[in-house]
Amino acid sequence: MEELMRIVEKARNGDSFAFATLLSKYDALLKSMAKKYSDMCGASEEQYDDFLQESKMAFYNSVLTYNASCEVTFGAYAKVCVRNRLVSCVRTFNSQKRQKRSDSKDNYDLENPQETLLARELEKKLFSLAQDCLSAYERKIFTFYIRGERAKEISQKIGKSERSVNNAIYRIKVKLKQVTENDT
Repeated sequence: MEELMRIVEKARNGDSFAFATLLSKYDALLKSMAKKYSDMCGASEEQYDDFLQESKMAFYNSVLTYNASCEVTFGAYAKVCVRNRLVSCVRTFNSQKRQKRSDSKDNYDLENPQETLLARELEKKLFSLAQDCLSAYERKIFTFYIRGERAKEISQKIGKSERSVNNAIYRIKVKLKQVTENDT
């Protein structure tokens, strides 16, 4: 454990060999997480490479921001950082797909039936998880949020303050993260 902390500290101070050592140690984790999240949204092999690159950038950021004095191990901290980045990538990816569909006159021109099926299955699973763990208010916010709407837009639509919506989004993320961590 102390050896790992020394390597993390060296990498944080710009030692590229130390970072390469950490990267090789966590390479399998990064690849499996990138695969899992790219598969969730039906990404192609080229897009998987983008997810892998994002996971490596999140890992690098976790090296820079890890605080050894906290009670969390570096591995757990890095995994959470990478997961958060990849969830954001899934959200962005799905938002871009929705935008392409809405820009197209014929929605089926750009869709791959397998991607459509996977996206629907992912959406069903997310909504099922949301039904089980979120309050009615949080589910309402979640429905708008998953469509890519921002807190300001949601607050205007439902007549609540932006702060209330942001708080609900935070609670949603925490609850869904707990549920998905138990699921993995």
